[in-house]
Amino acid sequence: MFGLKFPSGYFSRFDRVEVLASNTDGYGARFLPVPVTADLRVTLVKTPTGLDYGVGSQLGNLNVLVGVFGGVPKAEMNQSLPSGFQWNGLVQGRGALSRFAFGYTHSGNEGRFRLLNALGLAAEAGVGAPYGYSEVSGSAPRSFGKLNTAVGLTGRLYTFPLQMDAQASFDLSLSANYSPLPGLLLEASHLERGVAGSVPIGGFGLGRVQESNFAATYRLAGSDTALRVGALRSRVARNWAGDRTTLLGDVLLRSSALPSMLGPSVGYQWGPGGQDGHWLVSLVALPK
Repeated sequence: MFGLKFPSGYFSRFDRVEVLASNTDGYGARFLPVPVTADLRVTLVKTPTGLDYGVGSQLGNLNVLVGVFGGVPKAEMNQSLPSGFQWNGLVQGRGALSRFAFGYTHSGNEGRFRLLNALGLAAEAGVGAPYGYSEVSGSAPRSFGKLNTAVGLTGRLYTFPLQMDAQASFDLSLSANYSPLPGLLLEASHLERGVAGSVPIGGFGLGRVQESNFAATYRLAGSDTALRVGALRSRVARNWAGDRTTLLGDVLLRSSALPSMLGPSVGYQWGPGGQDGHWLVSLVALPK
């Protein structure tokens, strides 16, 4: 392309790119791949409160990220494996959460079951604490003809022996998708999270979650051309715990020159009690 040579598989890296062009979240791109052999990615986003920028890379099972996000300097490294010993470290400025943890994880049933136990040390806003963390998760997908369903369960436990504090949380997720007609996909999901206890490190604290999502996507048949409408999508999100409802409509454009479909999204969000409503305008993407 224009006499330039790109590394093998370079364009396949664009599946993780997040393009932002929103009246509420800002403008820019996250995880944009650099055309070098290593999987090096940059982030540059102008948010309503400042500028997020950074560089990250995935080296085998090691992930590295350095930058400034939300006005806070950040350096993070973590090693994540399906099973075996793993570790993660995070250092942030301005009193934000910093931590280091080492643990062991085990997964089975083709990744549908996972168990993690870890010990770590964390600090935030002048408070330091050793801690223990345990997590167990599992999922059970099942298909009934064209209807695909899944149930997911996740349990977490943070313990802080010096402060004599602990927090337990439990997630239940339900999801389903159904294709009644060629090109039409209906998707629905719901997440419930219950929390009990407290933590001395605020960055570890979780809150009650109760939210539902529904999407209807229609992909228009046709081959790749210079530019055409590739899909139409409508989305509804309901945050029951926060009493917020969001309605969005997307028009996705498809081009042979782009690895994904891109297009405008226009919607409206209602706040608690139907008040504090505002329009949402952004650029969204959808895999081909």
